[in-house]
Amino acid sequence: MTDARGILAGTMALALGLLAGCGERPAPAAPAAASHILSPRDGDTVPWEFLLQLGVTGATAVPADGMRREGEGHHHVFVDADLTPADSTIPKTDGIYHIGSGADTLRLTGLAAGSHRIITRFAYGDHVPMPGVATDTIWVFVE
Repeated sequence: MTDARGILAGTMALALGLLAGCGERPAPAAPAAASHILSPRDGDTVPWEFLLQLGVTGATAVPADGMRREGEGHHHVFVDADLTPADSTIPKTDGIYHIGSGADTLRLTGLAAGSHRIITRFAYGDHVPMPGVATDTIWVFVE
C-alpha cells in the first residue's frame, strides 16, 4: 500500500508540474513594421488647423508610384473613417487622406469642433495596405 501511495503522490506532483507549465505562453511577436502618429498625442486639444506628424518603423516612406516594393510605401490617414479591408485598394473618399508624396506630415483643416478619431495606415505604392504593418489610432478634440 505504501508503494501505491508513493507512486500516486509522484504522479500527482508530475501532473501538477506539467499543468503549471501549460499556462505560460510566449508573448506575441511584435509587428515587423508600424505606422505611428507622432503628433498630436492621443487626447490632445488642437485648433481647427493643425499639423499631423507621422512616422514609420520597419519600412521606408516613398512617393506612391503604383508599384509594390517590399518595405516601401506611403501613409494614409483616416479621419472619422473606418479602416478599409486590408487586402483592398484604399479609396479616395471623404475622411481618407493619401499622402502619396512620401511625406510624413499632413495639414488638417476644417474639422468640426469636437472629438475626432485619426488612424494611420501604411500602404504600398498601389495603395494596398502592407500586410503585418501595425496601424496607430489617436483621438483629438478640436476647439
